[in-house]
Amino acid sequence: MICCLNPDCPNPQNPHGSNFCLSCGTGLVSLLRNRYRIIEPLGRGGFARTYLAEDIDKLNEKCVVKQLVRGQFYGGGGSEAQKKATELFEREAKRLQELGKHDQIPTLFAYFKENDYLYLVQELIEGQNLLQELRQQGVLNETKIRQLLNDLLPVLEIIHQQQVIHRDIKAENIIRRQHDGRLVLIDFGVSKQTKETANTTPGTIIGSMGYAPIEQLQFGEAYPASDFYSLGITCFYLLTNASPSQLWIKQGFGWTVNWRNHISQPISQKLGLILDKLLQENHEQRYQSAKAVLLDLNAQPGSHYNVPHTVISPQQLLPQPPPIQQQPTQYISRFSLKELLPGVVITGSGSTFLAIALLSFLGTTLISSGLWLIILGFLIFTQSRSLFEKTYLFLLAVITNIFIVFIFQRWQITNPLQSGINGLIVVVLLVILGGLLAFILMVISQILDKIMARYF
Repeated sequence: MICCLNPDCPNPQNPHGSNFCLSCGTGLVSLLRNRYRIIEPLGRGGFARTYLAEDIDKLNEKCVVKQLVRGQFYGGGGSEAQKKATELFEREAKRLQELGKHDQIPTLFAYFKENDYLYLVQELIEGQNLLQELRQQGVLNETKIRQLLNDLLPVLEIIHQQQVIHRDIKAENIIRRQHDGRLVLIDFGVSKQTKETANTTPGTIIGSMGYAPIEQLQFGEAYPASDFYSLGITCFYLLTNASPSQLWIKQGFGWTVNWRNHISQPISQKLGLILDKLLQENHEQRYQSAKAVLLDLNAQPGSHYNVPHTVISPQQLLPQPPPIQQQPTQYISRFSLKELLPGVVITGSGSTFLAIALLSFLGTTLISSGLWLIILGFLIFTQSRSLFEKTYLFLLAVITNIFIVFIFQRWQITNPLQSGINGLIVVVLLVILGGLLAFILMVISQILDKIMARYF
């Protein structure tokens, strides 16, 4: 059989001796670069198609040929999309060349252009990816999750030492090699070196939905901790078979706080704490190195963790994850204070100006307040934040503006936006006051939250 290399061909397999594809009419190529014989398609990702092939110069050794799919950009993506895809494809080849000497990363054999397509040829890893395993064998138990972490974390340690962030760790990109059972990390198509600029336009998703952390989706930033988040999500998925993408669509990043609600099998206290830290929304609160994860994972009782090696049910863990003993108690906020601070000040001052405008032009407090709630709720709850953060900002704005309305009535202020320079000064002072009050309320709530977490 001869395989058609048109990435959009519906039936690429053709009998020997054919010069043109019987399905799409594309001219057939028997050997790529006079060396690689394409056998059959393996799959297709976002911008590339992979094929199983034979290397005739190496006694027909099996390999994988990856082809950049460019036709998808002609209908509207334009040259920028094509340029970005080409850049990512070339970057993947470079990553494999740099990292492929590691036993658990595929080796790059070749990278070339032929017939207006780019190709890379890499080592074939015979085996199943972890998504296929999950579908065939069901969810993994704790022992297998521990084996996964012990096998894969040293690979991440190596690539992070090379200043490379994978950015797309998930079950499909981890293959269990057939001959020795070792895990191999594949698909460096969206990987990034820490010294490279993100160059990510708004709305561009780097990584897989549900697996990519917030700093990667919102800001195009990536750290070693970003890979650890994706690894934690992968472990959760393999433990539960609950789709992270569906949970993310319904609840944003907030679902990871209650990830235990979705597991149906008991896990140890130690593994639960490790997953807690891997799944922190703020990257600064996650593990910062693979060594740190391995240290906690393999710590003996009485050394790093003084936790009995007992197995407890998820229901016992739901109220509050037990603290790590023999370590100082560290308060972990449910959001990043540094990241939320600008939003709090803007929400306080902006909602104050909105309230002043409505009160000035509508006059009636009841109608103004109702319209204010609708507009403010729309502006806040359409933001790409967790549900907790949105609700927090909304409540701060409500409390702030109750105070502003009180001032309006107390000082009998009317139509400040229509009262010339004096009215404008009043508006500016009230807006500043609203932002300041929102900031003060945030500080007070943080202090109360710390007190509650420490003593109750």
